[in-house]
This record gives sequence, C-alpha cells and structure tokens, in this order.
Amino acid sequence: MISPEINVLLIEDNETDAILVQNDLQQAMGDQVNVIHAERLNTALELIQQHSFDLILSDLTLPDSDGIATIDCLRKNAASIPIAVLSFRDDEKLAIKTITAGAQDYLVKGNLSKGVLARVIRYSIERKRIEESNKKAQKRFQIIFEKAPLGIALINLQTGAYCDINPKYAAIAGRCVDELYASNQSAIIHPDDLFSYESDIKRILDEHIQDSKIVKRILRPDRSVIWIEMSIVLFEMTGELEACYLCMIEDITEHKRLVQNLRHLTAHLQNVREEERARIGREIHDVLGGTLTVLKMDLDWLIKKVNAEPMHERLKSLYQLTGEAIETVRRVSVNLRPNVLDNLGLCGAIEWLIREFEQRTNIRCTLESITSDLSSINKHHEASIFRIIQEAFINITKHSKASKVDVEILEDENNLIITIKDNGIGIHESQLLTTDSFGIIGMKERAQQLDGKLEIHGSPAKGCLVKLTIPLATIYEESSSD
Repeated sequence: MISPEINVLLIEDNETDAILVQNDLQQAMGDQVNVIHAERLNTALELIQQHSFDLILSDLTLPDSDGIATIDCLRKNAASIPIAVLSFRDDEKLAIKTITAGAQDYLVKGNLSKGVLARVIRYSIERKRIEESNKKAQKRFQIIFEKAPLGIALINLQTGAYCDINPKYAAIAGRCVDELYASNQSAIIHPDDLFSYESDIKRILDEHIQDSKIVKRILRPDRSVIWIEMSIVLFEMTGELEACYLCMIEDITEHKRLVQNLRHLTAHLQNVREEERARIGREIHDVLGGTLTVLKMDLDWLIKKVNAEPMHERLKSLYQLTGEAIETVRRVSVNLRPNVLDNLGLCGAIEWLIREFEQRTNIRCTLESITSDLSSINKHHEASIFRIIQEAFINITKHSKASKVDVEILEDENNLIITIKDNGIGIHESQLLTTDSFGIIGMKERAQQLDGKLEIHGSPAKGCLVKLTIPLATIYEESSSD
C-alpha cells in the first residue's frame, strides 16, 4: 500500500470541529492526505516526536494551552513544520500576531472550503520549504562571511558606519569588531589618504558606480601603516540620499613592497645600462672612431701618392668604405648615448632628436616648448625621458605612416607634460594591450619609475597621441638628493 504523501497533525479539542475539518481535508486532497488528530497540546507534542508531519493545523484555544502561547510552544518543538492556525474568530489583529509568532497561515473555521484547504496545505508547506531553504542559504552565507580570507564589511555610504563586519576585516584593521562598530570607516584611513578616500566615495555615490577598486593606507592603533586594496560594491539603495556598500579589503602591503623593490631594481638596471651604453659609446667614438679617422687620413695620403692602376682605384674604394665606417661609428655612438644629452641637456637633446628624425624620415616635425630651465634634472631622469620620446619616434617610423608630427613640451605648477601627436593611421587598443609590445611596455615602466603617467590614444585615420606627465617635485627632489 502506498503511504499518503502529506501527513497532517490536527490539534483540535472540539470533536465536531475536528470531524468537519477532517472531512474537508479528505474532500480537498483525497487519499493524498493522512490526518492524525490530537485534542491536547501535550498529546500533539508527543506525536511530533513519534511521527513526521508535513503540516500542523492547530486551534489556538486548547485545554492545556491558549492563544499565542500555543504557537510559541509548537514553534519551539517543531521548528521545521509549517503551522496553520484554526480559529473561530475572524480577527485581523490576532491573525497578524499568529503570523508574527511563526504560523504560516490563519484560518477562520466558518469560512473553510475545499479550495481554501487545498491552497492552505500547499501554500503552507511550500512557504515553509522556502523559509528553510532561505535559512540554510543564510547559514551558508554567514559561514562564508565569517571564514572568508578577505576582510568584508557592510558600510553605510553616507556616514561610514559599519552595519556588519567579519573577523578578517577587524584583523586587517588591527581592531576588534566592537571597536569598529563604535566608529566608522574614515577612522581607520590614514590621515594623508582621508581626503582622497572621501573624494572617491563621493564619486562612487554621485556616479552610481556599482563596482570599483581603490587603494589606500590604514593607520592601525599601534601606529603601523599598511596598504589595502578596497573592492567597493554598491549593495543596497534605501533612498536617493542613502546607500550601503559592500567593502572587501585585502592587505597588499607586501605586494606593494615587492613591486616597489622590483621597480627600484628595474630603475637601477636601466641606470646601469645607460651608464654602460654611455661608456661603450664613448669608447666607440674615441677609440674606434679615432682609429678609423687616422686610417682615412693615411688612405687619403696614399691616394695622392699612388697613381698607378688598379692600386689607385682600390685605395679610393678603401677610402670610401672607411668614411662609411666612420659614419656608422658616429651613428652607433649617438644611439648609445647622444652627446647632446650631456652637452645641451634635455630640451636640447629633444630638439636634436626631432631634427635628426625629420632629416632621416622626411616627416615634417614641429616643436613647441614652454618650460623653465630643466637643466637641474639629474642625468638618469633625463635619460629616461629621452628614451621614452625616442621610442615614440621609433614607433612613428615603423607603424604610423604619418606625414606630420607635433611635439609640445609644457610645464605647469606641478608637472612636466610632453605630448607627441602624429597624423598617421592611429593605433588600436588591442595593440596597446598585447604582451609583445615591448616598446610601449618599456615606455610605461620608465614613466612609472618617475611617478609619472604615460597615456597613448589613437583611432584609425586620426593619428596617435602620446602624452607623458611627470611630477616636477619627484624629478627635482630626487635630483637634489643624488
């Protein structure tokens, strides 16, 4: 025999009402429902321990329990079973109280019908299943929230007050959870980063940015400072002027240190390479260039003394080859370390580079310079800036198909700004992102070493713009300390 699919516990002390309800249930659900009747709450509690029920139908007024206390007791002893209240009172306030106490539905005995009972049974059971599923999901979320390797907090976007905090967040901040609840997010931000943090939060709020990352410093109670990456996600909006955000933080202090060390190492290697290039360039120019010059002079003397053929023609050929070798030595020496960079400084070297490029490629160039004296920039910084511009011109030569290049050097209160614009075929974003664009990667790395910023923009048929922005304070402070 197949057992019924739905087991219902009916708690009703009035025998007549119990018979009517059982008949109504049988008419509504047929053999699908099995009803077990109890007249007292204590008896019902014993049955709950012995059987598995899908639904409890209970009167509020029983011989051993009355009113909301009946629901409280059932809820305590049968937390996973949905409860529907049976009452002779059509009382909305009482119905609300029973639902608040944990019942899934409130039924008036005189209004029961086959359709109502079928709906109540299915609705109550499904609602309870949903509640149980939500509880399980909430429990899973709470476990993930508590055990997550990232610091997570729900924060009021307007006030910065914490709504919820996991232990990892408090550990990263160097504070206990209760201490954070008593303060707000701004209290843990380093004073030097507070203004930029508040500006970033305001921008996120004003522009309704759903997902963003910002990097700030945290000042711990022991005065230690750490770097954190904050992932900010707008979590829920409760009004036009009030919002919450989910803030996930990760301690990136060690990562920042490693990156900084790597940049220092890269800068050191580049400086060593520049010094080596300068040394090799000088030796090529002075030794090899000098030797070839003497050889050329001797060949010129021999040409004048020897007139017999074919010796005379052979000497003229050697003389010409020696001249070409001298020109090659000069070009290699200049590429390794232009003398103008040492003799004329950065501005003079840029002007020389532009004129040399114009003569070599027949591409028309213009230069506009509005700067003060930049001669106090140290040689390493000069070399980095020069190499960035040199690489930009190399890219123009190889790829742009341009006929005109405009170079502008400006200096405002805070920055040295160099822009190079051509009228060529432009550049696609995919070309900027490719990992084998070593020239562009090198340009950006040199700019970062100067705390600067390199921007490259281009569109098909509209040319390409390279903009280099370098803080003057960084250049001069480091220069004066060298």
